[in-house]
Amino acid sequence: MRSELPLITLAPGLVLVVKATAILAIGLLSVRLARRARAASRHLLLGATFAALLALPLVGRAAPPTIVPVMTASAPALIDVRMTDAPRDLQSPSATARMAVTVADVLSAVSLADAASVVWVIGGLACFVPLARSLARHRRMRRTGLPCRTLQAAVRDLAADAGINRSVEVLIHEGVRAPLTFGIRRPVIVLPPDARAWDEADLRRALVHELDHIRRADAATQTVATVVCAMWWFHPLAWAARRRLALEAERACDDAVLIKEENMEYAEQLVSLAERLSATGAEPAIGMANRSDLAERVSALLDSSQRRGRASAGAIVGTTIAATLIVTAIAPLQAVALVPPAGAPAVATAPANAEQTRRQRGIDRELYAAAEDGDVEGINDMLQAGANVNAALDGDGSPLIAAARRGRLNIVRLLLDRGADPNLGVPGDGSPLIVAALTGQTEMVTLLLDRGAHVDQVVDGDENALIQASGAGHLAVVRLLVSRGADVNARVRVTNHRDEEEWRTPLRQARLGRHDAVVAFLIAAGAR
Repeated sequence: MRSELPLITLAPGLVLVVKATAILAIGLLSVRLARRARAASRHLLLGATFAALLALPLVGRAAPPTIVPVMTASAPALIDVRMTDAPRDLQSPSATARMAVTVADVLSAVSLADAASVVWVIGGLACFVPLARSLARHRRMRRTGLPCRTLQAAVRDLAADAGINRSVEVLIHEGVRAPLTFGIRRPVIVLPPDARAWDEADLRRALVHELDHIRRADAATQTVATVVCAMWWFHPLAWAARRRLALEAERACDDAVLIKEENMEYAEQLVSLAERLSATGAEPAIGMANRSDLAERVSALLDSSQRRGRASAGAIVGTTIAATLIVTAIAPLQAVALVPPAGAPAVATAPANAEQTRRQRGIDRELYAAAEDGDVEGINDMLQAGANVNAALDGDGSPLIAAARRGRLNIVRLLLDRGADPNLGVPGDGSPLIVAALTGQTEMVTLLLDRGAHVDQVVDGDENALIQASGAGHLAVVRLLVSRGADVNARVRVTNHRDEEEWRTPLRQARLGRHDAVVAFLIAAGAR
């Protein structure tokens, strides 16, 4: 029989970093594999990567956790010693000692985790400062720029050709040396003072480039990417993804220009604008001429084999679905360390004689009693002594059934973390979910369902959870079970006290118990 091992939840921050690393690695690898695809498609992949990073902690909190055990020889250095959803008893020094973690280790881990959290927050706030300054500059430029009404009609026509239905304002500002754009709800194109003297082709190319930024809402995408990078300021892959996002946005806009323009003339215009910026510094927005990526952009412009154009509808749908699946698969993962107790063997030998069999039954029953009484220390002692967390005791049930029957939510969590099967049924004693439903424990039912209990499981002599809850008149539990997929027309054949066979359904049992509210709800839910 296998000895049950304590589970210690790894530090949530550390696990979150691992999840973010996986998402960033997938995003950057996808972009690399798509190097011959359209720039707009690569930009879409990176935008989805940042959206996934932003959704990662939210989905992780909302979705039921998926436990991933990790075997360790000793307690890991970075653990959450407060143990997610664990009872306070497990935070006591004696419990910590039983998990081979000394008091000094606990204090060290807590100190390190707290210090890491403080550094994380301070670093993130510092990264928001440049974003705040940039937004302030945008407001000043919008306020002090001069409207260019002579170009407004041309911009309106070009915007209509690009599929932009919003009004786009055009400003002249002496503080810029090359065209740029900003604004999410009210987009603005800002041109340098000498733009009025540009020839028609140069001006048209500049406006088409900036309008493609507006059509794709690059200002919003770049802002989200900056916020995500501030959250993950210490992660080099986040900044690498952001730099690549900016480059692919510019290349996508370049492709929009090349649909109707010559590549050589446009490349010369980019080089000329970049030379203007060499002595003035980078512009505080999405600019047409960015010196840092000019060489790569010009090479792409002159590459006749490069695919160009907008991302297809199939690419948009496929990328959205893939990002959603990746986040929903990664976010709920919760790593736990399996820490062997000090000096305890990993596997206990099977009983070899009647005496050992009697001893095994004795410690299994002691475990059952400890679970029924809510004795955390006794549970730990019995598990370390080799008790079977999934022992089925005729006439009583299992330790998990005992804890669920008594409404001991913390003990149920503990036993589940130690490997208890939420679907272990004992004829005549039901299952954990059935006894929780019978006693009207909504929170307990929710926990068991979240941890894998089968909503329609039938146990001989105890029907299923919905039939028991309906017969007992627990409307809140009935509503919960139905919302989680329970069959309102489930039928179970039983032998009654007169040794007669009969069929029991949720509706029949509710009517027998004269629970009118439950009857009305079940009928409304489709019960027959």
